[in-house]
Amino acid sequence: MHIIGVLMVAAVPIAGTIGLLWLSERLQERREVGRRLQITVTDAVHGALGAVAAPVVTRRPGGGWRVQMRAGRADLAAALVSVTEDVMGRATNGSRAPFEIVLLPTEGFGIAGRGPLAVGHRRKSVAPLAAAVR
Repeated sequence: MHIIGVLMVAAVPIAGTIGLLWLSERLQERREVGRRLQITVTDAVHGALGAVAAPVVTRRPGGGWRVQMRAGRADLAAALVSVTEDVMGRATNGSRAPFEIVLLPTEGFGIAGRGPLAVGHRRKSVAPLAAAVR
């Protein structure tokens, strides 16, 4: 019985190390999937509309993906959503992972060179707009 106890005590660090290596690999795979999605969405947006936005793809807290980008011009918002929705729909079709598209106003949004939109002397803040959720 004494030898079984010694073997079990010796196996704990080995099992712990193997478990941590497995966890590290899984986290690296998840980050890589996010990077590939971001590159795919960026390439699609730039191919269809030019370099009008820089999408950032992150994991949503409840699972799935969030694509966030700053919409420089209001007239491009619908086109950005359309292209992004198409690409994310195809890219996540196998996993059926939900995704959301969030459009943010650009920094210094307003008349060119005159700073942000203002009401009186106060700056007007605009909350993020969740454009589409699948």
